[in-house]
Amino acid sequence: MLFDHDGLFHDLPVETQPAQPNPAYFRYQVEEFIRILGLLPLAVGRKEYINGVLGVFHLRNLLVDLMIAEAAPQHRGGALHLNRLITPAQRETLTKMPPPVAQKEAMITGHMAYARVYLPLARRMALAWGVDWPDRFEAVTWANLNATLGLEPPHEAG
Repeated sequence: MLFDHDGLFHDLPVETQPAQPNPAYFRYQVEEFIRILGLLPLAVGRKEYINGVLGVFHLRNLLVDLMIAEAAPQHRGGALHLNRLITPAQRETLTKMPPPVAQKEAMITGHMAYARVYLPLARRMALAWGVDWPDRFEAVTWANLNATLGLEPPHEAG
């Protein structure tokens, strides 16, 4: 503590409780992931590979948020210390993800790699938190991905 002119420090609790899950925000993030994944055929059809890279970045950010929620750190803090917010296994998973590249096949590979990690983890967390899964939205998205790009939903490893 450097400055506490108003004497607020002494009123702060010694320990804080871990952040509680926010089911509504979690559901929004899952639907946002599926929505971005569903835009893949549009990016491919328009040859918008740079925008496709932005989609991969969005999927990555959603995965990082999901991993932080799964790890449930007591204090989230700022953005520049991700290593203390996620587990070593999560760090390893993130570092093995394909880099975003503004080329058709790389863009598709990136989207699918994130789907392969995100969706099973999000399903497990939805079950644990009692959040309804957007089954119909996901099914329609995969049907369109299959019809337009021949993509199938990834299966959980192990």
